[in-house]
Amino acid sequence: MESERESGEVDDSTSMESVCIDTDGIVEELTNTIGAKLLNHSPLPASCCIFRVPHQIRRQKIQAYEPDIVSIGPFHRGRGGDQFQLMEKVKRWYLQCLLADANITLKNLITGVVDFNKRARDCYAEPLDHFNKKDFVEMMVIDGCFLIELFRKALSVNRQDENDPVFNVTCMLPYLYHDLLLLENQLPWFVLERLYNLTAVKNTTSEGNASSLTDLVLNFFRQSVADDDIFIFKPSPNVPPEPLHILDLIRTVIVVPFEDLGSKRKEEGEDQQQSKERELPQGVPNVTTLSEAGIKFQRSFKTPDGIMNIKFENGVFTIPPLEIDERTGPLFRNLIAFEQCCHSRLHKITSYAVLMDNLIDSSKDIDLLCEMGILVNWLSPEDAARLFNELYNDTAVIGFYYEGLCNEVNKYYKTDWNKWMEKLRREHFGTPWAIISLVAAFILLVLTMLQTVYAIHQYYHPPK
Repeated sequence: MESERESGEVDDSTSMESVCIDTDGIVEELTNTIGAKLLNHSPLPASCCIFRVPHQIRRQKIQAYEPDIVSIGPFHRGRGGDQFQLMEKVKRWYLQCLLADANITLKNLITGVVDFNKRARDCYAEPLDHFNKKDFVEMMVIDGCFLIELFRKALSVNRQDENDPVFNVTCMLPYLYHDLLLLENQLPWFVLERLYNLTAVKNTTSEGNASSLTDLVLNFFRQSVADDDIFIFKPSPNVPPEPLHILDLIRTVIVVPFEDLGSKRKEEGEDQQQSKERELPQGVPNVTTLSEAGIKFQRSFKTPDGIMNIKFENGVFTIPPLEIDERTGPLFRNLIAFEQCCHSRLHKITSYAVLMDNLIDSSKDIDLLCEMGILVNWLSPEDAARLFNELYNDTAVIGFYYEGLCNEVNKYYKTDWNKWMEKLRREHFGTPWAIISLVAAFILLVLTMLQTVYAIHQYYHPPK
C-alpha cells in the first residue's frame, strides 16, 4: 500500500466502490430533492420591468418606496390596514363613470384585456402564483380604468364631480402624485394603452380626451410641479417605441433631452487609451469650494432642454433650475431604483444624482445655488443638502455620464492662476469701499512716481 501511494497508483475500482456506498439512501433522496428544485428558466427574465425595490436601497428611506393611499398592481394589493380602503371604493366608482361615458360594456372591457394575463405577469419581477387568472385580470381592469379616469378628470374640470374626494380633499392629489410614481406601484404600459383605446370617447371634441395616452399622463403630473417644462414630451429618435410603465415615461421625458455623451465618451476614451494618458474618473469639489476658486454658476434658461443638461465652459457652470420639495426625493429615488434594476435603462438619472451630490455638501451650497436661481427650495437648507447626499447610497453607477464635464471642471479648478485671480477679486474688489481704496492707492502711487520722476529730472537738468 505504501508503494502504491508513492507511485501514485491507486485501485480506482476500490475507491469508487467506497464512495458509492449509500447505506442511508442519502444520495437517492438528495438526487430527487435537488432535482425537483431545479429551474428551467431564469428567475428574473429580460421581460421584467416592475420590481420590488432591493432591500439595500429600500432601507435608506423606506417610506419613499411605499404607497400612502392607493395600491396599483399586485405588490401592495390587499395589504393590511385601512389606508387603501377609500381609494378601493373610488376605483369601483371611477370604473362605473368610465363605462357610462365611453359607452362600452364591462364584458367587452374585460374581453379586451384578458389575453394580457401572461404577458402582464411576465412584467413583474417576482412570482404572482397567489393571483389566479380571474383575480389578476380583475386587478388590471379596476386599477387600469381608475388611472385612465383619474387622468381624464384631471384634464377636464367638467368631468369632476363635486362629491369626488380626489379633487375635493386637498391632500389627496399630492398623495396620488407620490403613489403613482413608485416603482412597486405600476401597471404595464400596454395594459393602460389597451384600456385607453377601448374607453376612448367617440366624440373627439369631448372634453377629457387627449391626443394620446402619453399626453394624458404627462398633463396629470405636470400639475404636480411648479416648473411644468420638466414634463413636456419632446419627440426624439432616442425615445423608446413604447414606455414600460408610467414611471418609465417620466424618466424618458427627463433624460431624452439630455445630450447623449456615450459615443463621445467612448471616442475620447479610445484616444486617451491610445495615448496612455487616460484620466481616472473623479468627482468635483462642492459649489462653495469651486466658487472660491473662481468658477461661476449661472441658471440655464433653456428649461425645455431638460434638467440634466448641465454645461461647463470657460469657467462657468450652467445648470437648469430644479424645484425641491418633499416629493423630489421619492421621485428621484424610485427613478434610480428603476435604473438599478432594469437592464435596458442606462444610469442617467443616477449620474445626475452623483454630480449633484458632488456639488452639494452642506446647507451653504444649497443657499448659494438658491441665490443664483438654480434651486427653488421648499425644504430647509439642511434637509435639501441631506436629500442629495443620500440619494444614490447603496447603488452602482455604470457609465458615469458627466465624466468629461468633471474632468474639465477639475482641470480648471487645479489651475493656480484662476485661484489667484479669484482671490484678488474677492480681497480687493469685493466691496465698493475696497475698490475705492484700491483706486485711491493706485492714484497715490502714480502721483508719487510722477513726483519722483520730476525730482530726478530737476536734479539732472536744473533750470538755466
